[in-house]
Amino acid sequence: MYSLKTQKQKCYLRKNVIFLIFFIAFSGVTVYYVNLRDVSVGPPYIMHSARSNNLSCHYDDEGDVLPWAEGSNFSPKFNSIFFHETSCRGGLNSRQACSIESAARAHPRRQIYVLFSGPITKLVYQRSCIAKLRLLPNINFARVHIEEYANNTPLDALVASEEFKESKWRIEHTSDILRYLTLYKWGGVYLDTDMMVVRSLTPLGHNWVAKEDNRLVNAAAVAISMDHLGRRLANAIVNEVKSTYRPDLFIHNGPGAMTRVLYQMCNKSDPNEWSANTCQGLEVYGPEYFYPLYYTRNNEYFKAGTLRNVTNAYTHHLWNKITYNTTIEKDSPYDKMAQKLCPLIYEMYGDEFGT
Repeated sequence: MYSLKTQKQKCYLRKNVIFLIFFIAFSGVTVYYVNLRDVSVGPPYIMHSARSNNLSCHYDDEGDVLPWAEGSNFSPKFNSIFFHETSCRGGLNSRQACSIESAARAHPRRQIYVLFSGPITKLVYQRSCIAKLRLLPNINFARVHIEEYANNTPLDALVASEEFKESKWRIEHTSDILRYLTLYKWGGVYLDTDMMVVRSLTPLGHNWVAKEDNRLVNAAAVAISMDHLGRRLANAIVNEVKSTYRPDLFIHNGPGAMTRVLYQMCNKSDPNEWSANTCQGLEVYGPEYFYPLYYTRNNEYFKAGTLRNVTNAYTHHLWNKITYNTTIEKDSPYDKMAQKLCPLIYEMYGDEFGT
């Protein structure tokens, strides 16, 4: 038989459990209500930087309003510019949207495609920063179903494999594979969503890559055309990924794969000597064009001040993997770039830009 004290303790515990359940339930209702309230007045639906590591959304169509990139109506022009969003965030945050707007403004005569690996709901499509980006006539949105997208390509078996689905770096490896698949299928330019475009890429040619340092070719900005050279490069890169895929290594399937392909294509073993003359016509640009600040200097983008020696830059890579939580100071280089290059998004978010 329990003592009176024990019974009181159990009763007290039960009351606390009931209170905790009630509190959690009430909090959930409150948060939901606040979100709905915020949607009813503008700015409507602001997404922040949090990403989910659960990528089940890649195989979910519930509530999706985007046209499919696997459909017969999806046929991008050869000189289009592509972005991929492979997290299950369910939309874009302000930094991503800013990069996309900067690319669209720098290329008013080229089509920009933002391809999502998960569903985008009607609410997000109509009331988030996506609605702002839709005001620019050359920005398009579509949904990628990765297994269908990879059908009849060298990467179809890899994409359907458990090895790929159990990758240690699933978001990044999905992005690696999709950028190469997109350039393999359509040609054009691929850019990461943390690339700020400061001027048109058109003068750079149809087939190019860029080094981030004196040894590694990054894949955050790549151009592969539908001409003979472009098809050779596209085939080489997807087959390199197919034959050497590693689920446990971060850069192996992205920049690593591109760098390995160039070692095969170029007739010089020293990356510092890679150029159109030594790489069968493929332009290999130095870091100053796309990665003017090495990742170890990333804070310079976010601290108040002015960048020096960046006059050759076509883009600025913001190194989102390590800077996504970095506070953007007023009058910092990034703040000033955003005001100039993505005014729609900067104005929409105001003081919340970059959070």
